[in-house]
Amino acid sequence: MFKKIFCFIFISAIFFSGLILAAPAMAAPLAVRADAGPDRNVVVNRPVSFFAGEPKPNTLYTWSFGDGATATGADVQHSYQKTGVFRVKLKVSTTANTTVYSATDEAIIRVDKDLVVLISDKKLDKELFSSLAGIANAKGILLVNIQEESAGLDYIVEKELSNKILLNKEDLRQASEIILWTNKNIGLNALTLAAQELSLNNGHDNLKSFNFSQKYFVVISEQPLADIDSSAQNIYNNLRPQLVVLAKESAQSDIFSNDSLDGLLRQLREKNEEFKLIGVHTQRDTSELKYYNIISYFIGYMVDRGVPLNTIYLLLVLPVIATLVAFSRQIVGFKTLGIYTPSIIAVSFLATGLKFGLIIFLLTLAIGTLGRIIARKVRISYLPRMALVLTLVCLSVFGFFLIGARLENFDILAISIFPILIMVLLTEEFITLEIERGVKSAVILSVETFALTVACYFLASWDMFKSLILGYPEIILLTIVINLLIGRWTGLRLLEYYRFRKVIKNVELAEKK
Repeated sequence: MFKKIFCFIFISAIFFSGLILAAPAMAAPLAVRADAGPDRNVVVNRPVSFFAGEPKPNTLYTWSFGDGATATGADVQHSYQKTGVFRVKLKVSTTANTTVYSATDEAIIRVDKDLVVLISDKKLDKELFSSLAGIANAKGILLVNIQEESAGLDYIVEKELSNKILLNKEDLRQASEIILWTNKNIGLNALTLAAQELSLNNGHDNLKSFNFSQKYFVVISEQPLADIDSSAQNIYNNLRPQLVVLAKESAQSDIFSNDSLDGLLRQLREKNEEFKLIGVHTQRDTSELKYYNIISYFIGYMVDRGVPLNTIYLLLVLPVIATLVAFSRQIVGFKTLGIYTPSIIAVSFLATGLKFGLIIFLLTLAIGTLGRIIARKVRISYLPRMALVLTLVCLSVFGFFLIGARLENFDILAISIFPILIMVLLTEEFITLEIERGVKSAVILSVETFALTVACYFLASWDMFKSLILGYPEIILLTIVINLLIGRWTGLRLLEYYRFRKVIKNVELAEKK
């Protein structure tokens, strides 16, 4: 009897073990993690990056930004249209064996009109910071203080402050202005260390993602400004902001109450505050006027007294572009609408940006041609007809800005009207060409002009070329010599050698015989 019971239990155990092994294993609950990122401060109408980590397969990332907008994806961007405090929610969901696993996380986002980062050390006490923050808040500016309060050797303080800067990199990314107010050069050196660390990152937090070219730096110092200009030049060369402004502590109220570089410089000049501007134009020593730095010396003089550096660059680069166009026509053999048209359009593209410059340029040509066809059916004289065409072109550009306003595209709305007016007024030259040579010839000539214009734009917008022109502006005097040499060219153009290659070959054969 005992043997029968033992056999029954043994056979049953084998049977049920087989069923268990044959049945699909029940999936263990998945470890789903959601990370909406840290709480942060951001600026109105400025894109904010939200990163939930490297995306995983079969996983859905859903963001709710607290202002009614949503998005999906592990790496998304969002711009807030108004100030306030918003709660961002992230939901991460994944499915396994028809079972949905999910996790959520939240982050608090404070949105202000503008954000300024202050990098300081223990010399800035809480009472003074509170006063400065109140001045900034009155202008709708959030002042964020990255402060190292420890004492010790300078290089230790610099390293600790550099680590804090890296921990607050999101504030650094959003800021339009970075103010450094520390003993000696501690702030400048700490920012340099942080920049070196960021330059080693090829991922989400690479150095380019901070867009320093759209920011400006202010260094407040009690030292003579000449003692810190070399360190300031070094930080400019590494990060390439708009400008680095060196100012004395007496200007602190003006520095913290302005929300733009132009406003700050204007106020410093009005109050006769001592300050110095560091940029691409100060890479050479121009403290004394020499025969070899005449233009550099006067550029520094003009910039310090309010002439925009970008305006000076456009003036300096125009002769270079004109020389390039002359070389392309006289030596290479390109055909263009004169020298003035491609040169001035290239400079206009520098002011508008290539994308929107091309759109406006092609729009004016297309509407100008269409307007000429329509106006030709109206039996009126030439000048009123051209005025009608110009009206249609202006209305089309008006519509372009209207679309930008409707889409809330601030890049379009920020375009200056003057380069646009230049391109609009050049429409008459294109239409005159159509009348004289026909549409086909006009289009071919316009395409060559357009190609040369784009080439000039890329050269003029090249950072190394810009640094060369502003750092050594005396180079533009070489354009005088180059144009004199180009003007003496009497041989065939390079493209003509290709065009008449058969004729040249036959002449060479005839000479040999």
